[in-house]
Amino acid sequence: MRLFASILLAAAILLGCASGPEWKRRAFAFNSPADPPENSAQTNIVALGRVSISPLFQSRNFTYRTADNSYEQDPYAGFLVSPERALAESIRAMMRAGGVFGRVVEPGSGLTPTMIVEVSINQLYGDFRNASRPVGTMQIHFIVYAVKDGTAGRVVLDKVCSQESPLARKAPDALMAAWDANLNEIMKEIASEYAETIAKDHE
Repeated sequence: MRLFASILLAAAILLGCASGPEWKRRAFAFNSPADPPENSAQTNIVALGRVSISPLFQSRNFTYRTADNSYEQDPYAGFLVSPERALAESIRAMMRAGGVFGRVVEPGSGLTPTMIVEVSINQLYGDFRNASRPVGTMQIHFIVYAVKDGTAGRVVLDKVCSQESPLARKAPDALMAAWDANLNEIMKEIASEYAETIAKDHE
């Protein structure tokens, strides 16, 4: 009986591994704009400061929500680096390419920022609760505040943005594409609101 059980287990493993590349470890990263920065009339020097993520989604493995209080992590698909680092690189590049934030500096720059952007990622998962309509979910909280003489000043923007994008199919690359779409929409929303706020300040 024990021999028969061992044979069944081995067969199951072989059949699973034979399913192809989905069983290989795959690493993903967010897209960053390749276009050069747009010209900006803004003179602010902006730094992306603290980027944090909810402990629920800090793992490099992709997280899938399977029920209201149930999550699973994918051992075969995840981020190339930690998700907060992956998002920080893409958010910084999008801020620079968008043009409305001003001069966006890299970490460790010798330039003293006049604006700081802090980002908290509250949600980052594939939502599979509705089997017929899986979506990629993302929620990010942005705080933008002025800095003078190294001291935090007025809060210019404080906004939570949420986006969901449908998956083309139930696969890690489709989830990554949905998250990319989410981030693009969120950054457009943040850039628009920031531009409106700065314009009002100069009226």
